[in-house]
Amino acid sequence: MAPEMNLSDKLNPQLFRYPPSQKPELLNPLVLAYIGDAVYEMFIRQYVISMPSQRPNHLHRAATRYVSAKAQSKALQALMPLLTEEEAGIVKRGRNAKSGSTAKNADVLEYRHSTAFESLIGYLYYKQAYERLNYIMEASLAPEKIAALPASESEAGTASNQPGDTDTGTGRVQSDVSGGPEAAGADPEAPSDAHKL
Repeated sequence: MAPEMNLSDKLNPQLFRYPPSQKPELLNPLVLAYIGDAVYEMFIRQYVISMPSQRPNHLHRAATRYVSAKAQSKALQALMPLLTEEEAGIVKRGRNAKSGSTAKNADVLEYRHSTAFESLIGYLYYKQAYERLNYIMEASLAPEKIAALPASESEAGTASNQPGDTDTGTGRVQSDVSGGPEAAGADPEAPSDAHKL
C-alpha cells in the first residue's frame, strides 16, 4: 500500500515560489491545464515510485496508465458527481477550450476531458486548495471505486448534480456517465485499497 501523500505538508515554498500573474479563476483554462499536467505528472511519478519492487524500466509504463488522456478522461467522468459548482465550472471551461492540438492515442472527447481534468488540477494547485487537490488526485488512481469513497470534508454537501444523476441515499449523487463505476461492474461498497481518502 502506498503511503498517503498530503500536499499541504510537502510543498516547499522555496521550490515552488512563482505564483501565477493573476488570480487562478482568471487564468486561461489551457494555462491551468499546462500547470495541472505538470502537477499531476509529479504526483503520479511519486506514486509509482512509492510502490514496492519497481524496476526503473517499468516506471514509465506504470505512470502512463494514469497520465494518458484516456485514463484522465475516465477519472474525470467518475469524479464529476463529487465536484463543487466552482470546480464544475473550471472543468467546463477546460473542456470547451480550443487547444489546436489532439492526443495521439485518444479521441477528441477523451482529449477534451483530459484537458478539463488537468485544468481542474492546475486550478486547485494555484488556489492552494491542497487538501481538495490531494483528494481529487488520490481518487483518480482508482476511478472505478469513486462511488464508494467517503466525501472529503471540503466537499461535503457541495456536489454539483449533472443531468441524469441519481441520489444514492448517501447524500451524494451517482452519475450515469458511461465508464463510471456501474459500467465497470465495480462494487460501490468496496473500500479503496490503493490509497486512503
